[in-house]
Amino acid sequence: MLVRDFWFRCLSVGLSCAFVFSGRSSAQSVTVSDVVIFTNSTLGNPATTPAQGRDGSLYGTIDGSNASPGNFFKFSSIGAIKTLYTPNVSEAYGVISSLTLGTDGNFYGVIEGSSSITSGEYGNLFKLSPNGTFTILHTFSPGTDGAFPLGAPIQATDGNLYGTTYGGNVAFSTVYKYTRAGQFSTIYVILTAQGMWANSVLQGADGNLYITCFEGGIQNNGTIVKVSTSGRFLSYYAFPGGGNGSLPLGGLVLASDGNYYGTTNQGGSLGAGFGAAFRLTPSGKVTVIHSFTDQSHNSYFPVGLIQATDGYLYGVTTAGGQNGVGTLYRLSTSGAYTDLYNFSTSVGNNVQGLMQDTSGLLYGSANQGSTNGYGAMLSINLGLGPFIRVIEQSSSAGKTIEILGQGFTGTQSVTVNGFAASSFSVVNDTYLTAVVPTGATTGPVVVTTPTATLTSNQNLIIH
Repeated sequence: MLVRDFWFRCLSVGLSCAFVFSGRSSAQSVTVSDVVIFTNSTLGNPATTPAQGRDGSLYGTIDGSNASPGNFFKFSSIGAIKTLYTPNVSEAYGVISSLTLGTDGNFYGVIEGSSSITSGEYGNLFKLSPNGTFTILHTFSPGTDGAFPLGAPIQATDGNLYGTTYGGNVAFSTVYKYTRAGQFSTIYVILTAQGMWANSVLQGADGNLYITCFEGGIQNNGTIVKVSTSGRFLSYYAFPGGGNGSLPLGGLVLASDGNYYGTTNQGGSLGAGFGAAFRLTPSGKVTVIHSFTDQSHNSYFPVGLIQATDGYLYGVTTAGGQNGVGTLYRLSTSGAYTDLYNFSTSVGNNVQGLMQDTSGLLYGSANQGSTNGYGAMLSINLGLGPFIRVIEQSSSAGKTIEILGQGFTGTQSVTVNGFAASSFSVVNDTYLTAVVPTGATTGPVVVTTPTATLTSNQNLIIH
C-alpha cells in the first residue's frame, strides 16, 4: 500500500460558494455546515486542511491532476471565496500540501511534483503571499536533497522551515531545513530500517523534530523518528502492527498534558484492524488508547487528530458510521471515545483533517460529496468560544510575538502569564503584535478587548 494511494488525490473542481448545507447530530450539540461548495471539474477537489491568516480569512489548496495543476484560494466564514493563484503545470502537479503561516505573514507549503524536470518534476517548496504572489523557494531532485515532498513544512522556534520528502537518494526519505536567509540543506536521511514514506513533522516541547513515516521499520508498519534540528538522530519507534497499530497517518499533535497523540490508519485490537489512536510519551512509550472497528456502524480509517480548546482530541475517519463514509469523533486523552457526527455524501465526505479557527469553529475539507459531488469546505460548530493563537511557540523578554484572533480593535491590554506586555500594536481586527515583558514566565497569553477576554489555546514558552 503506497502513501500516494492514501493521500487525497483530487480529480478536478471549480469554485462557488454559499452557506447553504447544514447537518446536525441528534446525539450531540454539533452542527456541520458547507461553507464553500465546489461546483464542477475544472480545477480539482479540495484536499487539505485550511490555514488561518492574519486577515482572519482561511487559506486552502486544491491538488493538481491530469487536467489541471491545482489552485490556491482563500475564503471567509460566510463563504466568500477568492482564487489567489493558479500555477502552471511546470510549477505544480499532484498533491499540494496544506499551508503553514509563517511569522512573516506569508504561507509556506510543498508540491509533490510538476511536469518539468528542470522546474520541479520531483517537487517544489514554495511561498505564497496573502495576495497571491507565488514563489518557488527550492526545486527538489532525486539526489541528496530528496524528492517528492508531501507534508507541509513547519516553522520551528529558530525561525527556520523544516519538512520531509518521501523519496530521495533513489529510495530514502529525507528531512530538510530552509533558513530565513534562503539556504536549503538536507539535515538527515531516513534509512528504510528507520522508516519509509515520511509524511509529516512536528517540533516537540523538547525542541526536537518528530517525523511520522507511513511504512518502514522492523515490521514495515511505519515509524516515528526523532531527530534534532541540527540533524542528529535521537531515537525511533517502530509500530509492531496488530493490536498496537500500523501505518501512521496524519502526524502527531502535542497535547496540553505534555504527551503526543496520533492515529494509525490500520491495526488496532478490535475487528480486523481498522486503525488506532495512540499516545506517545516524552520518554518514548507508545500506548494505543482506542481501536477502531467496522462493526455496528462504527467509524474506521482515521486520518489524524487535533486538540481543541476544550482539551479534547478531535478527529475524522474516512469510512464507517451510519452512512458508511466516515465520522467526526471526540477522544479524551485517557481514551474515552464518542462518535459526534456522521458525514454524508449530501454534506460532504472523505474529510481530510481538521483545524480550529480562533472563532472556536473547526474547519476541514471534504474531498468528495456535497451538493455537486465535488466536495466542500466544512465548518463544525461544537459550541466552543473564541480564543487567540500565538504564532510563535516560544519567546523571550523583549521579543515581539504575533497574535491571531478577532475583535482586536480597541484592545485594552495584553498579558503573558499575568505580566503586562511592554507594548502592543493592533494591526487589524484579527491580528496584533505584543512585546514580551521582562519577568514574564511560561503561561497563557491573554488579550482584553472592549467586549471579551481572550486566552491563548497554548502556553507561550518563555526561555
